[in-house]
Amino acid sequence: MKRTMLIFCFVICGVRLYACDICGCGAANYYWGILPQFHKSFVGLRYRTQSFDSHLGLHPSLATSELFQTAELWGRYYVSPRWQVVAFVPYHVNRQTTTTGIKYLDGVGDIPVIANYQLFSTSAEVLRKTNHQVWVGGGVKLPTGRHRFEDNTAQVANPNFQLGTGSVDFMVNTWYTLRHGRLGFTTDATLRLATANQQQYRFGHRINGSASVFYVQQIKKVGIMPNTGLFVEAAQRNREKKIEIADTGGAATFFTAGLEGYAGSFAFGLSYQKPARQALAEGRIKAHDRWAAHVTWMF
Repeated sequence: MKRTMLIFCFVICGVRLYACDICGCGAANYYWGILPQFHKSFVGLRYRTQSFDSHLGLHPSLATSELFQTAELWGRYYVSPRWQVVAFVPYHVNRQTTTTGIKYLDGVGDIPVIANYQLFSTSAEVLRKTNHQVWVGGGVKLPTGRHRFEDNTAQVANPNFQLGTGSVDFMVNTWYTLRHGRLGFTTDATLRLATANQQQYRFGHRINGSASVFYVQQIKKVGIMPNTGLFVEAAQRNREKKIEIADTGGAATFFTAGLEGYAGSFAFGLSYQKPARQALAEGRIKAHDRWAAHVTWMF
């Protein structure tokens, strides 16, 4: 448990996280969350959910609501003691509700792959009561999710409701963790640089960061780690053929709380985000509470 640490990157969703078209956040979103036992490789399953309400104007027919649910396979592998590779394979189930009906999309989303390097660490010095870790990394989000999806009943053309963005995006991240005994503090930042897809649509560049405190407690053979803090996200407006799109981009701040548990080679976790302040799509989008849970095998 001495090297346990937190790392948040969503991008997103959750994101990922996030810039929004008027309907809400979907394809442009991804979420990193908490990665268990930072000194070990792992593979696991995670479920996360988020929802939004949006409104184009005063008329009720212009209101929509979106629910985005994701089940994903995630993993981390240590190539060497200082190098690790992290990847996610998400499966999305998206639901959009309007006054004219309900639309669904489901399928594999975009896959992010990140390589991280340990720039500095004192964790190997077993006699130290206070330890520091600094990591830097970067990677790519692959356009594996279906874009411009059509079914037999209706075309789902809104960019954020798609399963993927249709673009290759690049990510840069860094984070720092301080731990003294059972108490710790961690902070991080992630920058995502988007490119245009084949339809010449580009989601806005975005940055997100977090600051959290955590406490590690051993109860018999089970270690638990409650944590709480803040998560902040901001994004530029989206562009279509180099023209800025109104009612996109924005910023939001969330209160965060979670609980991680460790028993032998297994880890489990539950996390919650509550909006504290938001200005998404010039105030036309309202984000609701977010949840995530995982079960992970470490090796």
